[in-house]
Amino acid sequence: MYLFLIAFIPLFTIAITALEKNYKISSFAPQIIFSVFLATVVCCVREFFIYTSYEWKADVLSNFIYLFLWDALIPFVVLTILHYIFCKDESLYKAAALFPMLASFFAIYTPYTVISIIERHSLFLLFFKPVMYAGLCLYASVFAGIVALSSYKSKFFLFILAMILTAGLAAFPPLLQTFCYFNGESIVTYGMAAAYTAISLILFIIKNAKTTLQY
Repeated sequence: MYLFLIAFIPLFTIAITALEKNYKISSFAPQIIFSVFLATVVCCVREFFIYTSYEWKADVLSNFIYLFLWDALIPFVVLTILHYIFCKDESLYKAAALFPMLASFFAIYTPYTVISIIERHSLFLLFFKPVMYAGLCLYASVFAGIVALSSYKSKFFLFILAMILTAGLAAFPPLLQTFCYFNGESIVTYGMAAAYTAISLILFIIKNAKTTLQY
């Protein structure tokens, strides 16, 4: 029952890095190792020391805010900041490496957030939540790549725009999860979750086709 939940993000990460024409997956080994280690530590601390299994409340907004902050925004912001502080390579590499770094973290963290909850593990949580968080990681990397490819004069504007777009896209998975909890799951919600990640994949393919490093 949990096989797809556990395996999807790692397999998606391998597939995307295999499609990346400028770098091999071994180029991102430091980011992947760091993220796996950090996610393991975070999950262990949450489980054994502060145990933060979430119980749903009647208030829709408070549920959404909790999921948005702890399932998406805070891990994403912290990892991105750490990546750009400690990675000293050129900007295109930073942008490409952002995806495997984020995805490696969420490959462990997202299954934990599903398995640790008290509520029933629905089809949406087991199948479509990992799909959407894989898409979120890809959106962040694609937008970072667009900023890296831009001219010096437009970088600041595009950076601000990319941050706003990514924050908005980070809100979608917890928003849809909250909607499903209160209104039930349907083929429409499943389709929205799948389309969310499909669009990120299309954007990646377009960006990847236009990005060629000169050695």
